[in-house]
Amino acid sequence: RSMKEFFMTQWHGAETYFEKNLKPTFYFCLAFFGIMIVLNSLLFLSDPGLSQSYFSELQALFSQKDFLDGTGINLWLGIFVNNVIASGISSLLGAIPFLFLPMFSLASNAIIIGLIGAVYQTNGIGWFAFLVGVLPHGLIEIPALVLGVSLGVHLCYKLSKTILRRSSKGELKQAAIGCLRIYLLWLIPLFFIAAFIETFMTPILFNAVVSA
Repeated sequence: RSMKEFFMTQWHGAETYFEKNLKPTFYFCLAFFGIMIVLNSLLFLSDPGLSQSYFSELQALFSQKDFLDGTGINLWLGIFVNNVIASGISSLLGAIPFLFLPMFSLASNAIIIGLIGAVYQTNGIGWFAFLVGVLPHGLIEIPALVLGVSLGVHLCYKLSKTILRRSSKGELKQAAIGCLRIYLLWLIPLFFIAAFIETFMTPILFNAVVSA
């Protein structure tokens, strides 16, 4: 079999598994993420002092990430590798049964976005500039991030079912293979493209809006 045939078989497997098993989980996680962003924005807007102190802590946290000091290709690859690892961890957290820990990583990302949005608003930069700073790469990165969490939630569910002896034979193995295919064939390329846009295009658009 040719490499192309092998790839197409794996791609078809990922697509089929998503359609049959993951779609509702993905949409639930996406809705949860959106609602959490809105609620956190409102929460932080209601207390500018609190949001400013959290924002300072967040900046200190980001300043520890060495790759953010890079430029060009180094920054692109740094963001890409960081996202792939972070998403991989949130998927693997699903290997701990019953707790649905990946949802916490989704919540923490929603809190960060809500916080940054609120700080932009209270400091007079505004929502439009914030959206320009997030959406160009976010339109690809956010679904990929949510999908990574969905994989973890799905694995946690299947594992919990297996432990409780409520799963059919081979169900967990099927889930592990399906999730791995989606991670390798969908998530990694999506993060690669999103990191490119975040490095080379978002700053240009953002600076154009801020300086206008």
